[in-house]
Amino acid sequence: MSAVLFGWDPVWPEAWQPDYSTAAIAAQEAGIFRAVWDVSAHPGLEAGSDAWFVLPGDHQGIAGHGVVVSYPYQIADAEEGMLFTVVDVDIDLLLPLGEQIPVQDLVPDLLAAAGGNGADVTVLESHTADALRAGWARRVAGGPGSVTSPLPGTLPQQALRWSLASRYENDPDANRICLVHNGPACSACGFDFVAAFGSAGANLMQAHHIVPPGQVLDGYDLDPVADLVPLCPNCHAMAHAGAPEPYTPAELRRLLAAQGSSLPSPAVDGKVLPPQALQAQADAARLLGSPRPD
Repeated sequence: MSAVLFGWDPVWPEAWQPDYSTAAIAAQEAGIFRAVWDVSAHPGLEAGSDAWFVLPGDHQGIAGHGVVVSYPYQIADAEEGMLFTVVDVDIDLLLPLGEQIPVQDLVPDLLAAAGGNGADVTVLESHTADALRAGWARRVAGGPGSVTSPLPGTLPQQALRWSLASRYENDPDANRICLVHNGPACSACGFDFVAAFGSAGANLMQAHHIVPPGQVLDGYDLDPVADLVPLCPNCHAMAHAGAPEPYTPAELRRLLAAQGSSLPSPAVDGKVLPPQALQAQADAARLLGSPRPD
């Protein structure tokens, strides 16, 4: 499968380019943002191709990833009296403006392969595309997110399949607030990634959405403090095995206890937190306008 480099100028965009900030927010909240891209210079572009977005200027950098999801087709511009060849692109990750990854940090010769400045649509050679993916994976590794769901752009398209994921359990900001408020340990079994593995375990604890599905109606707003709890991947998988509604952390603890599992007392009975953790929880509570945690 091929890969294509799209130049995207968020300051002076072409008429057919979407607004960068709108696309970035939509991709974060919904998982994808559908855009139409002019590929008249490459009418043979393959559906399923990786799409990479490069921002021009003094700080040229790779800003995000997407997937070409249609074969090229033509649309007419009535005002210009011209036909354009376009493709549909599902943008799945855009970095905030100013945080694009410098091209030379990923693939030093990428812009040369793209004709000098990356401003045009360029189909990349397979070795260049592989090097770009590898460099991107190194830079985005370890960020917040599901450890079992690869971040966009880190695996070839033929190695992936589309699947649904809970927006509430995969919101990085909500997860951060949840962990700050509740602490880093699993609410069911008490496992703490950082305590067990050190700094390599940071960002691996997952957030579980405890609101029953029947109560998630139109107009529902997530409260990261009240509606999310930290669960390790094992307990999280078991929670969603509950039917018709997921098991609560208390139910998980009872299931563990029934099998004779030894529950760490901090998970059930509470624990003495260091001053830094207490201050972090107090700051989070103040920012969220909720009572200070005990």
